[in-house]
Amino acid sequence: MSKVIKELEFFPEETQEFILKSLSKEHIPLQIDNEVFMIPQEVNELIDNLVAQIHELRIESMKALVGTKGN
Repeated sequence: MSKVIKELEFFPEETQEFILKSLSKEHIPLQIDNEVFMIPQEVNELIDNLVAQIHELRIESMKALVGTKGN
C-alpha cells in the first residue's frame, strides 16, 4: 500500500523523486554551533577525510618548522 506525502504533491515528479531518494539515504547528524544538521553518510566521510588531511598537513608543517629552527 502506498502512502501520500501531502507536502510533496505540489512539486513536479522529478523533484518528488529527488526528495524521496534523498530521504532514503542514510543520514548522519552533524552539530555546528549548537545546531544539528542531517547530512548524507558520503558527505560525513568526505568531512572526515578532509579533517584527516588537515591534521597530516599540520603535523608536516610543524615538523618543517622545527627542522628550520635547528639550522
